[in-house]
Amino acid sequence: MLPPAGVGMLYYFVMRKYIFPIFVFVAASMLNVPLSYGSSNADHECTKCHKLTSDEAQNILQGGIPASKVLEINPGPVKGVWEIVFEVRGQKGIVYVGLSKELLVSGDILDLKARRNLTAERLSNLNRIDISQIPLDGAIVMGDENAPKKVIVFTDPD
Repeated sequence: MLPPAGVGMLYYFVMRKYIFPIFVFVAASMLNVPLSYGSSNADHECTKCHKLTSDEAQNILQGGIPASKVLEINPGPVKGVWEIVFEVRGQKGIVYVGLSKELLVSGDILDLKARRNLTAERLSNLNRIDISQIPLDGAIVMGDENAPKKVIVFTDPD
């Protein structure tokens, strides 16, 4: 490829070969932009170096979800984030917080390859009810009391 008209061959070569990559590197470092998304240490476990305490998580949530109570803090399904399980008025929810503790992400994380909604699956497990713990004293039983499958219907008489 020939240099543009009026530009010396040596100048063009130096500009293209050395100065432009240096410019990109300096600009990226000033903007704090990662030059690659891969990690040279793929086996590094982020939660060994970075910690998120329950108090920190509670303070983070108070900024976006004021009446919430932190229930659990776990490593998230994506490297570099924590999963915070919280409760507001009896409803459980999940948000994700980056290692910098400056970003709060609310929404679903989808595994495109497996076609699974990881957040919905986790919420389903968190909100699962053990039907053996439901008190059936005073319940109206219809059919065989010892049937292998049961249907429990809740109603509000008022």
